[in-house]
Amino acid sequence: MKLSVSSNDLLSAVSKVISVTPTRSTLPILGNLYFNLHGNELTIIGTDLEVYVEVKLTVNGQSNGQAALPAKRLESLLQNLQGKDISIELQTGYKLVIKAKGGRWTITGEDPADFPMPTEQEGKQVIRIDYNILTDYLPKAIHAASTDELRRSMNGVFFEIKRGEFRMVSTDGHRLVKIVIKEFPYEGDKLFMLVPIKTCTLINKLLRGSQDNAEREGGDVEISFSNEFIKCNYSNLTIHSRLIDDSFPNYESVIPTDNEKILKVERNELIACLKRSIIMSDQITSRISLNIKGNELKVKSSNTEFGTDSDESMSCNFTEDEEFEISFNGKYLLEAMQQIDSQELIFDFNTPLKAAIIRPSVQDENEDIMMLVMPVRNL
Repeated sequence: MKLSVSSNDLLSAVSKVISVTPTRSTLPILGNLYFNLHGNELTIIGTDLEVYVEVKLTVNGQSNGQAALPAKRLESLLQNLQGKDISIELQTGYKLVIKAKGGRWTITGEDPADFPMPTEQEGKQVIRIDYNILTDYLPKAIHAASTDELRRSMNGVFFEIKRGEFRMVSTDGHRLVKIVIKEFPYEGDKLFMLVPIKTCTLINKLLRGSQDNAEREGGDVEISFSNEFIKCNYSNLTIHSRLIDDSFPNYESVIPTDNEKILKVERNELIACLKRSIIMSDQITSRISLNIKGNELKVKSSNTEFGTDSDESMSCNFTEDEEFEISFNGKYLLEAMQQIDSQELIFDFNTPLKAAIIRPSVQDENEDIMMLVMPVRNL
């Protein structure tokens, strides 16, 4: 393997791929990146066996070859060679010699045959999803997915695709996000996949990182998937991942349909208030209370252990004449509100013990976003 390339271009590719390289593993080869040069195309792959990230880079190739190279050491060297043109040559014993003006560095790699490669999908299906749909809406769903490994069926974002509609749903049992994209260009049979939260986070991060210039904005992300695997292709980036082999909960059954108490409130003002209230709340429960009477909303919190409390009020619009009070985990409530872009929020309530729904006051014609948050008992 022999090539020349800009150190900045190579570092950019390595930085994407190394995002899945484990810092510790019982399989030492995973601490390496797989390099394969064919013609002027250099393919770099990293993995933790659950997720594979693959980047293709155009270089000045002079001799084809393969190697497995130590990820962290290579990245560290490239970070200190930024702005230089470098030449790379693989020598006997998987020794990689890197040269730049005034310097020479040698890194010893391993046999590329030992590097595990992604499994080829059988019986795969292919769909295309607009880049902007994934990068705009996927982050809004990720935050509500469970990180508890014992709740495997909730450890990801549920993709549900049917004629004219694409849904993303996530929940951890205390909160739920449902995003519906209408007039979605799909006419096939209904599809389901449960994508791990780690994979979703990588898809969002790396897709955004692939937007190196304005000419590349938008376009489609090609998603191919089978019963076990998903593969996302965009530009020079490919992400392979296992799907979660479990049934996602029946989310529609927990979404209330009779929440008739409607609160309208200014988003940024309430977010700022919640941030202050959480500081004064119980450190374990982050419990805050919303007390609504007429056109006044009071946000209260306290921590008896440290002798702190908070009591703030703001104007609002409430459909009920009677006073209403409900309590939440303030952090859950705050995270839900931060995913909504509207200047005004709408809360749908029923009783202090039933789930509340949060919606933007204004939504695009082809979208339907809702955040559900379970309350905690009033003291």
